[in-house]
Amino acid sequence: MAGANCPSVCQSNARRAKVGVLAVEIKTATDAGRVRENNEDALWVGSDCLVVCDGMGGHQAGEVASAIAIQAVSEFPFSGQDPEEEVTSAILQAQERILQASEKNEGYHGMGTTITLAWISSPGENGYSRLTCGHVGDSRCYLFSQGVLEQVTSDHSVVGELLRSGTITPLEARVHPKKHILTQALGSPEIEIELITRDLEPGTLVMLCTDGLSDLVDDTQIADTLGQDFD
Repeated sequence: MAGANCPSVCQSNARRAKVGVLAVEIKTATDAGRVRENNEDALWVGSDCLVVCDGMGGHQAGEVASAIAIQAVSEFPFSGQDPEEEVTSAILQAQERILQASEKNEGYHGMGTTITLAWISSPGENGYSRLTCGHVGDSRCYLFSQGVLEQVTSDHSVVGELLRSGTITPLEARVHPKKHILTQALGSPEIEIELITRDLEPGTLVMLCTDGLSDLVDDTQIADTLGQDFD
């Protein structure tokens, strides 16, 4: 699921697919919202991979950055032999292409994008699938299981750091004037990829979203909606 800035979703899709040997239900949605004319969010669903990006930059450069990142990931030769290494390499490939485009086109200088990439491996001997998530920026990966919603990524933002240090409360974070200032994103000179690995119990939902969703809909509402839609 990509960020939706208003209740009506202009682009949505629901389908059943196979992730490895698993039959899964995939739902995607994205919307430009009521503030901007163009949609700087982008998403892609591969055979074992889900990715969402939220671009930033003037003159539609954010839209370009997110599109470049999505294309780079979609073209990466994933094999599943080493998911952690491959997820990291795919994100670094996206980073390199954005920097190259920024150098070649003056109008793209300073453009960037968040990226959250989830690779889901086939179940192992314990019956659990394996999530490998690579992340830069403030888009998010959530897990929803047995009625409980868990954010597994950290927000790479000024407010995210204040929240983790205990300086502000979650309620204060939602209305903080600096909540959209990122500490890193693809397109920055240097990035530090956050890598998360988790075993997934059967029936666990994996949700990726941009701040177009998480800024406007709190975790309780997200959990209620997921519980209804995937019951």
